[in-house]
Amino acid sequence: MRDELLNELENEYAARRMENERTENARREEIRLKHPDIERMMLEREQLIHGVIRGILNGNASGEKLPDRMEQINRNIRQALIHAGLSEDYLEPVYNCSICRDRGYLEKPLKEPCQCLKKAYQQKLRAWIGLNSSADESFEKYDADRIPDSILPGRKYTQRAMAEVVREQCEKWADSYPENSCQNIVLSGKSGLGKTFLLHAMAGRLIERGFNVLIISAYQFIQIARKSYFEGDDSMDELMRVQVLMIDDLGSEPMMKSITIEQLFNLINERQNRNYATLISSNLSMEELKDRYTERITSRLSDPRKCMVLVLEGQDLRKVIR
Repeated sequence: MRDELLNELENEYAARRMENERTENARREEIRLKHPDIERMMLEREQLIHGVIRGILNGNASGEKLPDRMEQINRNIRQALIHAGLSEDYLEPVYNCSICRDRGYLEKPLKEPCQCLKKAYQQKLRAWIGLNSSADESFEKYDADRIPDSILPGRKYTQRAMAEVVREQCEKWADSYPENSCQNIVLSGKSGLGKTFLLHAMAGRLIERGFNVLIISAYQFIQIARKSYFEGDDSMDELMRVQVLMIDDLGSEPMMKSITIEQLFNLINERQNRNYATLISSNLSMEELKDRYTERITSRLSDPRKCMVLVLEGQDLRKVIR
C-alpha cells in the first residue's frame, strides 16, 4: 500500500512540475510578445552571466562585480513587471513548494521526503482508509461534554469518567506506538459509545506520526477472507503486512462456516507472531466474542501481555439529547 501511494504521489508531483513548466514558458512567451523592453533586460541578464563565466574560464575576467550588476538588472525587471500590471515575481520559477521545488524530496544533507510530500501522503492515506479529510474524528475534536455524566448502573463512576479513561488509554497508545506494553487493543461495548471514533482518532494520530494504518470493517474482512479462501486471492497479504490493522465492528459480519474463524485466527496469530498491532472494535463482550469465535481466538485477544481490553458502557451517544 505504501509503495502504491508513494508511486501515485510521485507521478502527481511529476505532472505538477510539467504543468508549472508550461506556466513558466507561457509567461515568458507573453513577455516576449507584449513586453519587449522586459525581454531585452532578460536577455541582458543572460548575456551578463554567460559573459562573466566565459571570462572567468579564460582567466581574463572576475566575477567580483557580478552580484551588484545582477541585482540592478533584477531590480529593473521587477519594476518593469509591476509597471506592466504584473507581479514582481511573475518570471520566477513556479513551484507549489519552494523548499523541494516540487520534487517531493530534499537532496541535502540526505535524501529525505519534504514536509509537503509527508503531508500529501498523510492526506492520501487518510482518504484511502476512509478517514474524512477534515479530521472531525480526532483526539483534538473529542468532546467529553457530549457524554452523560451520570453514574452507570451497578458502578461507582459515570459514563463520562469511564469514556475519559478509555480515551486517555487510546491516545497514550497512539502516541507511544510502537513502544507499547501491549501491541493490540480490543474496544468493547454496545453500539453508539464512540468505539469507531476512537479507532479513527488513533489512526489519524498514527498517520501523523508516519505509520501505515489500514482500517476495514468486519464485513470487508469477511469478503477478503472469502475471496482468499475460494479464489486464492492475495488480499489477505495486505492485512498481514500493514503495521497497524484496525477491524471495526467485529461480530456484525455474517459467519461463514470454516472460513471466518479460521481466517480470523490465522490473521491475529500471524500478526502477533510478527509483532504487528491489531486493533479491534466490537459490540460484543469478551464472553460473547468467545462464544462466537471460540476460545482459541479470544485467548489471543485477552492475553494481558499482548492485548489491552477497553470496555465502554452507558447510553448510545447518538440518542443523547444535549
